[in-house]
Amino acid sequence: MQFRTAMKIFNLKYTDKLGQLGWMHRGLRNVLMGILGFLIIPFASFAQKPIHSFQAQVSADSILVGDQVELTIKAQMPNGYSVQFPIFADTLVTGIEVLDNGIIDTVRVDKENLEYTYRLRITSFDEGYYRIPPFQLPFSNGVMSDTAKTSPIWFLVNAIPADTTVVDIYDIKLPISEPITFRELAPWIGGGLLLIAIIAFIIYYISRRKNNKPLFFPIKPVEPAHIVALRNLNLIKDQKQWNTDKHKHYHTTLTNIIRQYIESRFDIYAMEQTTDEIIRSFRNENIISKELLNELSDNLSLSDLVKFARYTPMVSENEAGLNFGYKFVNQTKIEELVEGEVDSEDKPNGNEEEKNKKFVEPEKSGE
Repeated sequence: MQFRTAMKIFNLKYTDKLGQLGWMHRGLRNVLMGILGFLIIPFASFAQKPIHSFQAQVSADSILVGDQVELTIKAQMPNGYSVQFPIFADTLVTGIEVLDNGIIDTVRVDKENLEYTYRLRITSFDEGYYRIPPFQLPFSNGVMSDTAKTSPIWFLVNAIPADTTVVDIYDIKLPISEPITFRELAPWIGGGLLLIAIIAFIIYYISRRKNNKPLFFPIKPVEPAHIVALRNLNLIKDQKQWNTDKHKHYHTTLTNIIRQYIESRFDIYAMEQTTDEIIRSFRNENIISKELLNELSDNLSLSDLVKFARYTPMVSENEAGLNFGYKFVNQTKIEELVEGEVDSEDKPNGNEEEKNKKFVEPEKSGE
């Protein structure tokens, strides 16, 4: 009984100890969880914050005068953000020149971030130590907008070192004289000859115009209309075409001679006109007598009957037509006196030249 009583007392005390230890363990665990949660929350919020990175650099910190380097501006930011790079004119800062418009490349860093790179070539022709100021880079995601600033860049431009191999400096040599070649003189000679030819042509042209002469070839004088007509009529007469059976050929030749004479003498287009049109033209102009005009109408009408109506004329009619041709030409011709037939004392001058022409008036009936 005493043993059991002692065991009960021991179990009660042991149970109380275990209870106290359990409470202490739960309290310590809650404290640790609170401390751990307090430490994790900032890290979790930091991990969720977007990454923004901006930097500017040159491919070389120092160059010689006239060398070229590449200026690079980088901007890393999450998807959905855009950045605006600066626009440069021909000068970046005083002493540093911009050589091109630059190019922009876009590279995906990971699933959530992009990197924008702006490359630009620059140079300098003045030695010195230059400071490129920070670049302002506005960026936005459509909701939030902000502006980042890069770090300044220090840039050294060195002068070209003197050439130690050069001992002395000499004066500039004069150009080496070369003899003038014909190829160099040819354009000047050709131009001079061309100018002389133009001047000579102008003088020749003025002289020919002043003397009322043709420019190149003498103009062949045109034979008077009656000379041509009489020669052709004589040819018909000598061949005795009026006394043949080829009446159509004869009358065609005869009327063509008369028509050509009318066209040359009176400026009437007789070769294209009909008989009635020719007679009408003469009546309108009133330049020949009525008797001669009636004979012309009768002979042309007879020829039309032979040519188009197959009329067979008698030999006397053919001969009468030829005689009328002589009569018409002789009574309407204009004769010019030959210059050699005029004596030097009686040679006209000025307006008296018109007296050299003699118009043979048409013979009137009854004279």
